Amino acid sequence: MRILIIEDDPIIREQLGELLVFEGYDVASAKNGREGVELALVTHPDMIISDITMPELDGYGVLRRLQLEPQLASVPFIFLSAKADKRSMRYGMDLGADDYLTKPFTQEELFGAIQARLAKKQRHMQILVGAPEPGTRTGSPTEPDDPQYFIGKTVHGYHIVEKIGEGGVGTVFRAYQAAIGREVAIKILRRQYAHNTEFLHRFATEAELIARLEHPHIIPLYDYFEAEHDVYIVMRLLRAGSLRSVLNQHGPRRLQFAARLLHQIADALAVTHGVGIIHRDLKPGNILLDEWENVYLTDFGLAKNLLSGETGQAESKRDTQELLKAQLELFERDPSTTLYMTDADGLTGTPAYLSPEQIRGEPLSPQSDIYSLGITLYEIIVGKPPFEGSMVDIVTKQLNESIPSIHVQMPAIPPDIDRVLQTATAKAWEWRYTDVAQFAGEFRRACGLAES
Repeated sequence: MRILIIEDDPIIREQLGELLVFEGYDVASAKNGREGVELALVTHPDMIISDITMPELDGYGVLRRLQLEPQLASVPFIFLSAKADKRSMRYGMDLGADDYLTKPFTQEELFGAIQARLAKKQRHMQILVGAPEPGTRTGSPTEPDDPQYFIGKTVHGYHIVEKIGEGGVGTVFRAYQAAIGREVAIKILRRQYAHNTEFLHRFATEAELIARLEHPHIIPLYDYFEAEHDVYIVMRLLRAGSLRSVLNQHGPRRLQFAARLLHQIADALAVTHGVGIIHRDLKPGNILLDEWENVYLTDFGLAKNLLSGETGQAESKRDTQELLKAQLELFERDPSTTLYMTDADGLTGTPAYLSPEQIRGEPLSPQSDIYSLGITLYEIIVGKPPFEGSMVDIVTKQLNESIPSIHVQMPAIPPDIDRVLQTATAKAWEWRYTDVAQFAGEFRRACGLAES
C-alpha cells in the first residue's frame, strides 16, 4: 500500500514518513505541489496526503490537477493544514478531498483517517466489481418494469446495486453514490405510471413533503430527479429494513419495543400534524429501522395537507379501471400493498390499516393516522393484523368491528393495553385520542413503563 506525502515542511514530511513506514506502508514524498503531481503520475499511489499551503503549487492546485487524470481521480486524498476554519475545509472537500486533518494532529487521528479512507475505497471497488458495468443489464429482461432492468445502471452518479423493496407504484433499490462514498436508497416510479400526471404529481409531492419535514425520525430526502423517462427519489438507506420485514422474520415483539417505536413515530407525527399534514398510509411497511432499532417514518406518497388541500395525488378525471386492476392484482399477492387511487375513486391506502372515515371517503384528521398506528401496534404485539381475509372482508370489519382483545389471546399482556388500543382504533374519530403524544403516553403507562 503506497502513500504519497506532499509537504513543504521537511520536519513534518520526515516524521510523517517514518510513522507510515513503521506501520508497514510504502511511502513516497515530495517537497512541493509541482513535484507531488509529477511523482503521483509516476508512482500511482493508493492514497495522497497533502499540505495545502506550499510554494509553486498549493494543495488545492494539486488536487485539481490530479482530478484530471482518470487513474488518479479516485485515489483517496487527505488535506493537512494549520487552517482550521470551516471555509478552507469546505473548499477542499468541494474540490474532491476525502478528509481534512488540522495540524497538529495525533497519530490516532492520522491513522483513523487513513484507515477510514482506504476502507471506503475498498468498499467502493467491491460494489463496482460485484455489479455489472454501468449502463449494462443483467440477464435477459428488457422491460423497464422488471427490477433487473435497473440493476447495474448508473444514473446521475448513483450506481444501482440491488432491489430491496417494492410497493404499489414504485420499486426501491440500494445504490452507491461514488462521488461521496455513501450508499443510498432509491425509489423509482414504475414505468407504467411514469407518463400518468396523477402519479407524477404524487411522486413530486412526496419529495416535497419529505424535504419540508425535517425530523430525526423521518427519512431524509437526498435527491429527486427525472432521467431517461424514469422518476427517482433518493433517500437515506436503512440496513435493518422495514418493520414489515422484521415482523415477518421474527414475529411478535415485546411491549418495550412497541412502546419505544410508538414514542418515536408519535414524535415524528406530532411534527407532521403540527403543520397540517396527514400521512394516510401508516403501516409496518412504511416504518423503517436502523441497526439500533430506532424507527423512521417513510413513504409520504399519499400524504394530505389539511391546510392547503394539497395531496400526494392529482384529482384527474382519467379512467381508473386499468390502474385499479393492477393494484388489485398486487393486493391479492400481498395484502399489505397500498392501493393508490384518487380521492374521487374512493379507497386509497392499505385496507388492513385504513380508518373507517378514510374508507368512506370522509374528511381526514390526525385521528386517522392514530387509528392506523393503533392497528400497527396491535400487529407488533400479536404478530398479525386484527382483520384479515379478502379486501371486502377487511373493509367490512374495519367499518363495523372492534379489534379483538389481545389480553384474551395473550393473557400475559395487561388488559390496559386493550383499553388503549380500543381507544386509538375507535370507529368514530372523535372518540380517539386527541393527539399522538397522548396515545404514546397512555400506551407507556399501560405497559407499566416510566414516562420517557
